[in-house]
Amino acid sequence: MSQNLNLKEKKIHFIGIGGIGMSALGRYFHLQGNTISGSDRQDSALINDLKKENINIWIPHDKELIKQANPDYVIYSTAILENNEELLWAKENKKQILHRSELLLHATKSKKIISISGTHGKTTTSAMTSEMLMDAGFHPSSVLGGILISKNTNVIVGNGEYFVIEGDESDKSFLKGEPEIAVITNIEADHLENYKGGLNEIKDSFLEFAKKGINKSGLVFCIDDKITKEIILKNFDLKNKKLISYGFYSEDQMPKISAKKNEENLSCDIYLEGKKICSLNPSTSGRHNILNSLAVFSCGYLLGIDFQKIKQTIENYKGTKRRFEFIYRSKELTIIDDYAHHPTEIEATIQAAKELNPERLLIVLQPHQALRLRDLWSDFIKVLKNTSDTLFVTDVYIARGQNIENISSQKLVEEVSKPNINYIPGSIEQIAGYLKKIIQKEDLILIMGAGDITYLCLKLIPSKTLDSKSGNN
Repeated sequence: MSQNLNLKEKKIHFIGIGGIGMSALGRYFHLQGNTISGSDRQDSALINDLKKENINIWIPHDKELIKQANPDYVIYSTAILENNEELLWAKENKKQILHRSELLLHATKSKKIISISGTHGKTTTSAMTSEMLMDAGFHPSSVLGGILISKNTNVIVGNGEYFVIEGDESDKSFLKGEPEIAVITNIEADHLENYKGGLNEIKDSFLEFAKKGINKSGLVFCIDDKITKEIILKNFDLKNKKLISYGFYSEDQMPKISAKKNEENLSCDIYLEGKKICSLNPSTSGRHNILNSLAVFSCGYLLGIDFQKIKQTIENYKGTKRRFEFIYRSKELTIIDDYAHHPTEIEATIQAAKELNPERLLIVLQPHQALRLRDLWSDFIKVLKNTSDTLFVTDVYIARGQNIENISSQKLVEEVSKPNINYIPGSIEQIAGYLKKIIQKEDLILIMGAGDITYLCLKLIPSKTLDSKSGNN
């Protein structure tokens, strides 16, 4: 259907435009000259930015307002329920209705797609890849899952031949389209509501995705990731020149592109087929971000980009919002905001924070979706049990669906049963009020979650000098 679309000068409405992927597409087609409207169930900073860009948005969803806008096309995402009043109106009035992934496929149809997939690391890797292409003069287009801090947008529109996207495995939409270069950062069990066959079905989907890259210019994959390695070694020949492995330096199984970390500082050496090509001082902390950088080097290698230019891009990378983003930094206090909501992401982000050697680390975690908490319960327990720093778990953020009986943050904390792990109920304002009473000088506060916990950050920025406070909370 998307191959025959004629969107020129058409009116396009986005149900749930506040979502990061939906907002990116709204922005992209707004820049193409389309008349864009959108709705969402609640306001946000992102929606306010879109309004400033003269995109017509209303809160909440409203059948009468979409009727007034009278769009030619109506776009929805997997998060939108079938009984949404605007979606029902679109069906009743025989409007062209497209899933977000179909519209993205249309946007990229005349481009060479670089699709970054994986359970974790997609946004950072996509953002760095986009900046690498810009710095190398490729004039790419990109639709990103985060706000690129250097550009203050999640969309790049260029006249070059490459288009960088995040291959969204959550609803299998990453299997649409034919990427020129396919990247797999890692594979884990997640979004099990869309994979009734569990991890085996997830593996099969990633294998299908991997074959697409091999059939075009190349497949980039992390050989340090157990499941990804298993799939690739079982189905492909590592001698294939289109297959680019990356990971940490190892004599046993040398990745095509690898890194050897300098344990004394945050730098590392980068190797191509076991030969050192440069030293790297990445701008982002954490082992996982070194792997993300290696994925970027790997894409650059396939495209023939000079390694020194790639190194420069990565060292100058300013990050994306909500990916280990420094919200406030002074001698008195540091506040970091991160999107992490899967146990593996949470563990990696905590480790990255510890690498900064804070005087004291306070962690606030907001679980995202009762379904994920239920499906990954034992993994959450394991991560929290291994955490030695003070950690507060807020109530579960429900983006869609509803609470599940006997699945709660309070029960999670009770089962972990460690004095440093605390359940902290209440609103963002109430949580901020409690934390302000215990914050000490030189604390690092790490805030994690994909929901509204991000609004806690600004509420914790001190209005005056912090007093030293006693206590071991």
